[in-house]
Amino acid sequence: MSNNRLRWLKDLDIFLIVVVIAICAASLLAISSATRSFDGGSKMFVIKQGVWMIIGLIAMITLIRIDYRLLIRYVEFGYWAVIVLLCVVFLFPSVAIETGAYGWIPLPGGANLQPSEFFKVVFILMLAKYLANEQEDEQGNVPDPMRGYLLVTAASILGVGLIVIEPDLGQTMMLMAIVGTALFVHLPKKWFWAMFATVLVSVALFFSATMAYPDQFLGTLKVLENKGVLDSHQYNRFFTFIHPEEDLSDKGYQVYQAKVAIGSGMMFGKGLYQGSQTQGNWVPAQHTDFIFTAIGEELGFVGSVALIFLFFLLLYRIVMNGFASKDRTGMYICAMVAGMFTFQIFENIGMSLQLMPMTGVTLPFISYGGSSILVNFLLIGIVLNVGFRRRKLSFSNN
Repeated sequence: MSNNRLRWLKDLDIFLIVVVIAICAASLLAISSATRSFDGGSKMFVIKQGVWMIIGLIAMITLIRIDYRLLIRYVEFGYWAVIVLLCVVFLFPSVAIETGAYGWIPLPGGANLQPSEFFKVVFILMLAKYLANEQEDEQGNVPDPMRGYLLVTAASILGVGLIVIEPDLGQTMMLMAIVGTALFVHLPKKWFWAMFATVLVSVALFFSATMAYPDQFLGTLKVLENKGVLDSHQYNRFFTFIHPEEDLSDKGYQVYQAKVAIGSGMMFGKGLYQGSQTQGNWVPAQHTDFIFTAIGEELGFVGSVALIFLFFLLLYRIVMNGFASKDRTGMYICAMVAGMFTFQIFENIGMSLQLMPMTGVTLPFISYGGSSILVNFLLIGIVLNVGFRRRKLSFSNN
């Protein structure tokens, strides 16, 4: 066996790849069940998801072979390409009428491209490039940290601002999770813990306000809606989070049905393709944002915990690749990917259980959607890239 093949087997995180494939297999089963009652059955959805997974695997393998430092060096080109796509979405008002947001670009064959998904990739690379602030580059030049901070701040405002205008609350929150993770790695400990304490107190105040003074909290949000700070659908999401039972025929319907589906699964579930809520198509968006409800109903508590355990292994291996990185740039990349996935998993499962407000956040590698699946594979490819190059190349014959 050649030295190149030996290095692939020794340095590539095969376990992480196996975990991703296992999660993808669970996705195909869940989508097959959640779409079985649709017109034409689930075959089309499973095939499309499978095709996107294959494309994602190919993209992941391709990224492993390209040194991540090269990606970092030319990330600005990718950044401006995605910014152009984020502007193009506003040329399709028909999409906004149908979905309530300028988030997608229609493609031939009925597919849609979601540029905000791809912005997460270039955003992570941009942050890693300018926050890592290596002591000197390959030419021996020492970078100016303040210039880097200003550049990444301007890049963040432009990209995040376009996503906020769409509007896409879910993607915006994921970008904030990425920034928060970057600050966790970058800031001195005392600064970070001060910021963390502030965020923790804010979250505690939010949940305290929603539980102790729900009507007053909604009244404040209503004022913000009347002033144009919040859109009506954003206000409705908080309303259904606090009072889902007050409008079960409309605003609270989805959250209520999701809780019924998960609760009815009990310990071992009703069995694949046997869930009354899932097969009766009672939960809207059950193959996308609310796919965890199909897993909870048909595979029960045991199946749900098994999936969460796979996610734990996914996050663990991403973090381990970050620890093994030979430079701060690779460490930043892995940390931000892990932080984004952690928030995404927590928010998606939390909103299905009415522990978090509803947002358009998918469950990584599980929810149906081409752009989401492809971007997740791209991020895993970059993480594997970092781990694969954790040691310097040796050109000796030994």
